[in-house]
Amino acid sequence: MQEIHIGNEIKKVLDASDVSVSDFARRINKSRGNVYSIISRKSIDTDLLRNISEVLNFDFFLLFSQTFESLSYRIKTLEKENHMVSTLNELLLEKYGENPKGEIKN
Repeated sequence: MQEIHIGNEIKKVLDASDVSVSDFARRINKSRGNVYSIISRKSIDTDLLRNISEVLNFDFFLLFSQTFESLSYRIKTLEKENHMVSTLNELLLEKYGENPKGEIKN
């Protein structure tokens, strides 16, 4: 299992959310300085992580699950394959066209 820097993961989710650092700090009952300390940490207390998970609506504990890791890898692989199939489909439609009923023209 790959090593996880939980602070980096929290920062990614926080950055992607609409929650400001100040609001996040208030909601987890910490100072802004403590928030910056948290996102620099490689590990974290589980009670604090549970609270952060609730505030950011993201289950950070899943990151430590081997099932999650393998599913995450599989999803990334499928997304790449889906992109390739989508591109191929666009090229085929471009070359052969499509009639209004959705049937490929000869």
